[in-house]
Amino acid sequence: MQSAKPRLDELETLFWNLEALSVTLEDAEDHPIYEPGPGEIPVWDSVIVSALFADTVDVQKVQIALTSQHFECLAEKKLEDRIWEREWLNRFKPMQFGENLWVCPSGHQVDVLDAVVMELDPGLAFGTGTHATTSMCLEWLDKHIQTDMRVMDFGSGSGILGIAALLLGAELVTAVDNDPQALTASRDNAIRNKVEERLETFMPDQYVDRSYDVVIANILAQPLIDLAGKLSGLLASGSSLVLSGIMVDQAAAVKKAYALEFVSEQVVDGWVCLHARKS
Repeated sequence: MQSAKPRLDELETLFWNLEALSVTLEDAEDHPIYEPGPGEIPVWDSVIVSALFADTVDVQKVQIALTSQHFECLAEKKLEDRIWEREWLNRFKPMQFGENLWVCPSGHQVDVLDAVVMELDPGLAFGTGTHATTSMCLEWLDKHIQTDMRVMDFGSGSGILGIAALLLGAELVTAVDNDPQALTASRDNAIRNKVEERLETFMPDQYVDRSYDVVIANILAQPLIDLAGKLSGLLASGSSLVLSGIMVDQAAAVKKAYALEFVSEQVVDGWVCLHARKS
């Protein structure tokens, strides 16, 4: 079902009233939204709305209801029953980042000599390693983390970056996120990987300022610009700052916000990961 924004709420409400089990929105025209403004919940200009119903639903009744409200039904399909949780997980396979680091979902194993394996399944908090912004950070960690380093993971999401640092030998990781659900995911994933004793989690207004050997933040360009003073202040002399979640045309503005020496950058699929060092 395709809908323009002004009638989106009306269509969603109609599906729910028809006892849909779920309603999903997709971009109909490949116009991605990368960085909404503060407090905004944006939606695409043209949207495909899909509804999932129980097999007992009266399909004709649904079609009549949609037609009467002047909505166009693009397609309908009957789905065979299956274990949907497993179907979701089956999309994910072990992934290698750098020379030694692997992210491995349930039901899989990595038989590689000297592999550093993180067990992680996709969950409600963002971060499985599949996105370019995350994969570049993981590759950087694989190359640079040394034993006894202290790491700040600002905007931790699922905890994937902090847990990777701990598995690679970091002494302590401080994970900070403004979403309590993300911090819960970080703690749960740390327990799963047996590194929970070296992970501490905080909301942004709760952590104690200290110096770190590495500060890594995979969020978005404007928050990284706004946080420049805070993140720079967490660096000891000679420490590294790793910034990701930045589009290519945003990199110059992010660099300008930091009074640091940027020593390298990596670009994948239009996204940039910046590495700066405090002299």
